[in-house]
Amino acid sequence: MRLRQRNIFHKVLYILTVFVFVLPGLSAASGYAQGLETLAGKVSNSILDYFTAKGESDIRFSITKFENFSGITDLAAHKFYQQLAARLEGRPQALFNDLMIDFSQKKGEFNLNRIDRLDYLIYLKLIKKLDKVGAGIAVFSRSLDKIVYIKYFEEDFSPGESNIYETVDYGFKGLGFSRQIEIDAEKNLLDFKGMTNPTGEPGDLYLFFYPGEIEIFKTRDNQFKKVFSFKLEWGRPYYPVMDYEGRLCVFYRVGDDGGPVLYVTAGSNFSPRSKVLSYQNNQWQEIGVLDFVPIKAIRLNNSDYLAGAIYDEGKNYFKDKLILVPFTSGKLDMQNLLEKKVVPFFALDFSIPSQPSRGAEAGENVDGVHLIDSDYNHRFYAGDFQERGPSFEKRGSALAALDGQWLALSDYSFSTQKDKLYFYKIEAGSKQAVYENTINGQVTFISTGSWQEHHGFWVYVEEIRNDSPVYRLQFWSKNMDKEEGNN
Repeated sequence: MRLRQRNIFHKVLYILTVFVFVLPGLSAASGYAQGLETLAGKVSNSILDYFTAKGESDIRFSITKFENFSGITDLAAHKFYQQLAARLEGRPQALFNDLMIDFSQKKGEFNLNRIDRLDYLIYLKLIKKLDKVGAGIAVFSRSLDKIVYIKYFEEDFSPGESNIYETVDYGFKGLGFSRQIEIDAEKNLLDFKGMTNPTGEPGDLYLFFYPGEIEIFKTRDNQFKKVFSFKLEWGRPYYPVMDYEGRLCVFYRVGDDGGPVLYVTAGSNFSPRSKVLSYQNNQWQEIGVLDFVPIKAIRLNNSDYLAGAIYDEGKNYFKDKLILVPFTSGKLDMQNLLEKKVVPFFALDFSIPSQPSRGAEAGENVDGVHLIDSDYNHRFYAGDFQERGPSFEKRGSALAALDGQWLALSDYSFSTQKDKLYFYKIEAGSKQAVYENTINGQVTFISTGSWQEHHGFWVYVEEIRNDSPVYRLQFWSKNMDKEEGNN
């Protein structure tokens, strides 16, 4: 298995923006130049006033995107930027970093390798409104993952301003989440889990789920080492399928001897029964079967449950109900299971606050359920399993929720044969699109986990190269706490 470690830099936080300050005297060349200088002064004063009002010191910021749709030449736009940069530099409480390398074809080119050193990113845009030039800014906070300041230079609400606000809604598509590693994978990988070894043994633990086996790896010095392979015999009935689908569920509990017991369940669309495995005292064993596919260990009303669903026989989607089985002292109470009505779905995950890939051990109750229905719509159910207004937002068939904070969705385009990853903030039941990344190929599944102590999303991708399929496993993380020297 070959691992490609990549130097990671955060793609620019594309911060969107806004509008219009009126320039007088465009007809005369001297008035035009004076108008640009005045506009630069207005923009710089607005930015500096915002940072001064915060009362903080050593704020590091930069303009990371600059676009010119005002009709003025590239040379004039570059001159405007230079005037603005000169006014922003040399302020001790707010340290401006000039990252622009060049300006051509209405866009600035910036050195983004230093972006991890910044606290705030600014998007700047020039527009034309009738015979006037306008400028707008949006300031994005990297620590808060949101726009914190927008300024436009006009009192009434203009059509141009409305256009900018529409851009703001989708403005940070290339931000934050980046691909940390990429692994060459095999065909028919059904699911994957990566986590810090909960038993306390050295080396992180990684499980690859294939139709006939679960391969277990540990890492050392960034290399995968296979430590065990558990063969899976499914028995009858065995459903014929066009595409193999399956889910792993991994969690642990305290065993009878006081030590940790790691539980792994594996369910599929080609068998009505799921395998239940345990790992304790350096031994793997199969301890039972279930009549549903576990998805996640959750907590409801301060009680532990194993939550799952049942595949429609031989299909690549689940039936229209969730199954919740009480789980205490390492035993499932099938007599008191609960069923919750949902819609048929391709993928489902639970939003659980501050859950570092530990199942119900984190002690937090479910605050929401996200799913992709069989018509590729994203739907949300609150913690009481009541649907909260289906958005019918079309997306791909893959989805995963991370620690009650982030939701990742796929969206494949058959015309381009490329997929997209959308990252949403979902704290406290909200859903705000923040990041977007394009992926060559098609995303088959998304799973949460960790890599080198960073929590994030594992993404399994199929790509056609030279008329042959190639399979890759990628790890995407926000990685906001890198050291400056690791650019």
